[in-house]
Amino acid sequence: MNKNDIHVQSRAVIIKEKHILLCKTTGLDPDFYFLPGGHIEHKESAKNALLRELKEEIGFEFEIIRFLGCFEYSFDPDTKKHAKCHTHEYNFIFEANSNFLTTPHTALRQLEDHINILWMPIDRLETIDLRPEPLKEFIPQWLNLNLNSAFESKMEG
Repeated sequence: MNKNDIHVQSRAVIIKEKHILLCKTTGLDPDFYFLPGGHIEHKESAKNALLRELKEEIGFEFEIIRFLGCFEYSFDPDTKKHAKCHTHEYNFIFEANSNFLTTPHTALRQLEDHINILWMPIDRLETIDLRPEPLKEFIPQWLNLNLNSAFESKMEG
């Protein structure tokens, strides 16, 4: 494995009225869902990366509510079900909110042509192809924990 096989990402759990905001790929076979957010750039904090990615994907300013967890995942890139660009990832997961998203009926512009942004009833997570798949189990668990001081970074500021 070389260093390009490992991706470090910051992702958001955004919930409104029992709906979760998700991204869905377009033009892949098969298409799948994932949490909004993306790659952390060199010398960028996980929180700042998430705020930047959310602005790029959704077009709104967000605030980080709290750290939910870090999820490490490795998979076989040769299967049709997984991306070919990397085989191992670290996802820093934060709960986030925006004053511009007041209900799950808020109209969302599609700012990137390779994804659709949509609201999904949170109780439907088990029925969709959410990646990485173990997040289906972890998201509800994390939301029920008090993790306000679980994440610290010396890169904030």
